[in-house]
Amino acid sequence: MSDALNHLAARVASDQLFLANALAEYARSERLDDMGLATALGGRVDDLALLRLCRPPRCDAEHFRADIAAIASRFGISSTKLTEVVRRGLSLARLRQVQPALGEAGLLLAARDDNREPPPTEGTNS
Repeated sequence: MSDALNHLAARVASDQLFLANALAEYARSERLDDMGLATALGGRVDDLALLRLCRPPRCDAEHFRADIAAIASRFGISSTKLTEVVRRGLSLARLRQVQPALGEAGLLLAARDDNREPPPTEGTNS
């Protein structure tokens, strides 16, 4: 893919009007580079720039499925894999939008295991 398209795709990674945003959030959450993201999608690295420049699927269930199917068909990738990646990416993007003050560390804190001792259950003698 051309350097100009790759540059444009990178510039819109923070813009929720492009699929690049959801893909970037997913890749960040999984610590994936472009090769890893392409592998997760079952596609080619060379197609990522054009994929990122697509509009994200519409939110309602009927249109979401149709949009995912159209995108998956265009790029020869599994609609199931694309759905998983896009749903997680969109969810993470929404979290980031709602909790901008938390930043990356806040999102990671929310995902940590709770290491506290569980409270005693009723009827046990502790």
